[in-house]
Amino acid sequence: MRSLRTNFSAAVLFWAILSAQFPVLAEGATGDSPDKRFFTQLIEGARKEKQVYLYLISSGSDQVVSGFKSYLQRLGLNIEVKADVTGGSFQKISQAIGETRQGIVPTFDVQYGATHELIHLMEVKGIKRIDNVEPLLSEIAPQALPVLDKLSPGLFSGRAFTFGHWIKAIIYNTKLISTEDLPKTHIELGDPKYKGTFALPPWTTDAESALLVHDKEKALEIVKGIGTNKAATEASEESAVNRVLLGEFKFANANAHYYHDFKGRDSRAPIGLEFFRDYTIVSESMYFLREGARSPNAATLFVLWTMSKEGQEVFEKAASQPNLYLPSSQIGREILGMFKTRKVRAVSWVENEESFKKLRWLAQTEEGKAWAGAIAKAWRGR
Repeated sequence: MRSLRTNFSAAVLFWAILSAQFPVLAEGATGDSPDKRFFTQLIEGARKEKQVYLYLISSGSDQVVSGFKSYLQRLGLNIEVKADVTGGSFQKISQAIGETRQGIVPTFDVQYGATHELIHLMEVKGIKRIDNVEPLLSEIAPQALPVLDKLSPGLFSGRAFTFGHWIKAIIYNTKLISTEDLPKTHIELGDPKYKGTFALPPWTTDAESALLVHDKEKALEIVKGIGTNKAATEASEESAVNRVLLGEFKFANANAHYYHDFKGRDSRAPIGLEFFRDYTIVSESMYFLREGARSPNAATLFVLWTMSKEGQEVFEKAASQPNLYLPSSQIGREILGMFKTRKVRAVSWVENEESFKKLRWLAQTEEGKAWAGAIAKAWRGR
């Protein structure tokens, strides 16, 4: 028995010496989870890159850069974070398509866009797949793991990741119109009583989303009624909301985050938030790596960090943009509660395979493109 104890003690001592001299060997020998190794490799890769170039949403970009830099510093990384917030995402996607087709090294390591924009860049293989997503998320953003199929759905799986949602809403002046008097459906927007009372944004994604609920003919008919009754097509949603607050319009079709943004600036502002009951379009706001990016490791850290509890808190504070899937998004929880109590039907281009088919038809077929052109004219009242 004494010999057995002596041999066991000697083995423990030997292993302790081996672990001290060769820590990596000891870690592998003990069957340590590979999650940490993938994460460590990512950090070391980022350390060699020294910088990362991001194309960010403009709202709160300074806070986002500052938050990401703090995260990098905690990882022991001294990386220059460059950011561009000029131009719209559609223009930057078009630029990315051109770069990919010509074999030019991408301007940005990371970009963002909505699904209806990203599908065009996917066609030319301009979006890089992130390998080992699940083990990396377990280290960077564990709250994203249970809902990864929603954050990175369907054909975007492993390539584009939802950091927030654009949720179409009715933003209204509470002094000019009551909740009860607001339209409850998109069809009601064609009612003569609403003529000249509301503003629309210039882009037509909300108009096209009628296809998720109605057939092509009915969708076009509804949009024609909306376009005929609108008071104006504003240059941006923010300018439309400003004019609502000034009393020039009773309400506007705009993203829900403008309500939280304006309320955050002035809690007494006469601004209200409502949703159409027949359907409310939920668009995924997604970050992704460019294929051929100069700094893929640092870029991966950013994309996955945006889905972490820390990243979400930064985004929500900076841009009031909710995420309907991540539990740390307080505005997301609030809006889901409103959906439930008001029996709102939320629709998305990526909610199921049938929706994906419609998105492909719209973006990739001549018939779909022609229909989208007709919708755009109707939306603008032509």
